Amino acid sequence: MKASKTPATIVLCATVGQAVRVESVRVEFPARGSAVPVTWIAPWESLAAAAELARGQPGSAAVIDLPPAAFESRRRLRSLLARGRKLLPGLDAVAIRGPVVAEHRSLLVEEGIRGAVVESLGGLGRGSRRPAPSGWRCRNAAWGLWEVELAAPRHARPWVWLGIHALTRPTWSGLHVLRTDGLTAGHGGNTFLASRLARWIAWAGRHIARGTATAVSLPGLVSRLSGEEQSAADRSVLRAA
Repeated sequence: MKASKTPATIVLCATVGQAVRVESVRVEFPARGSAVPVTWIAPWESLAAAAELARGQPGSAAVIDLPPAAFESRRRLRSLLARGRKLLPGLDAVAIRGPVVAEHRSLLVEEGIRGAVVESLGGLGRGSRRPAPSGWRCRNAAWGLWEVELAAPRHARPWVWLGIHALTRPTWSGLHVLRTDGLTAGHGGNTFLASRLARWIAWAGRHIARGTATAVSLPGLVSRLSGEEQSAADRSVLRAA
């Protein structure tokens, strides 16, 4: 008997620009992508708008974008996280641009941050406290903190960049973490989904419907990596017994 295949895991990340405000958020998600969560990455100035977007899509999340200047000192990093948590009390994930020293990783853990999307993992084999699934570009860089690498989408043909064809099929058992601009502004200042993100949502929705993929937010992915979903299931079984 042929072994069953494990669906791919998709994490769609979208950037929210500094100019986006809560009152301008009027977004309708593609019908085919209604079950696809999005991780909205935003600077502190537009984190409230990102939170509003996350509330409009089941399973979605908002995370704060930490620029390189945030890591100039522990005090600056702690201050920015505190400001972010005032807008988003449940904040437990961030996006990081540039390298992170061990001292700042420890501070992120102290501040309740459990997951981070990063531009590069560097030496993947170094600094992993807990093994990640085979082939997944992520690592447990510090106890309590998972780093996940953003990856460019794979395409079957060069013209896919123009949106003429759909994205290629996700790899079985693989992890696909994609990031693009989230919103574009129309006349009157209202915002709507950027065309590429809309295509990605529809693409992920089709594969979810076929059973070839699942989609989660960054916090949801961290829960999977940490084994929290399995622990919750075990507790449910014990309660039922």
